Amino acid sequence: MTHLISDKLVELVERHSDEILKRWTSRLLSDPSTSSFSSSHMKYIEDKARSILKNLGQWVSYETSKEEVGRLYAAEGIELFQMAIPLCEGIRAIMVLRRTLWNFVLNESAFDSAFQLHQMQELSDRVILFFDRSLFYMVRGYTEAMHRKYREYCTLSPEDDAQVLFEKSFYNR
Repeated sequence: MTHLISDKLVELVERHSDEILKRWTSRLLSDPSTSSFSSSHMKYIEDKARSILKNLGQWVSYETSKEEVGRLYAAEGIELFQMAIPLCEGIRAIMVLRRTLWNFVLNESAFDSAFQLHQMQELSDRVILFFDRSLFYMVRGYTEAMHRKYREYCTLSPEDDAQVLFEKSFYNR
């Protein structure tokens, strides 16, 4: 197993995941751009965020493939659609989680050497990659679910369908 030099920072996040989660939840509840989250929605996304934070080492590991992230987050996107959570709010929740996590790391880490700065950079790169992949696949899963629902209600010619779903999208492969 390849170890990150930033493992100590990952452990810091995992150890303080409940504190980070509390800060994140507070931000979401006060954010007008996530106003459609019901209490059941909040429970669902808190559980998902808790899993990310408590297992951050797994998610930022070099051994975790983009296919593994893809499978999980495409399914998450489908669940968000089925729960009638607007896609933009699901995206916002992930963006706020990443920002809350990173602010915690910056505020709780004392770094004063080139090596420690390198640790921060490595963790930043891996966290950004994970969150970027999770967002991409969440959107993909959400739009796949939306596409299936759309097809239940609408019948279009293949030409019109291509205008809505775009000829070169992953739907048409």
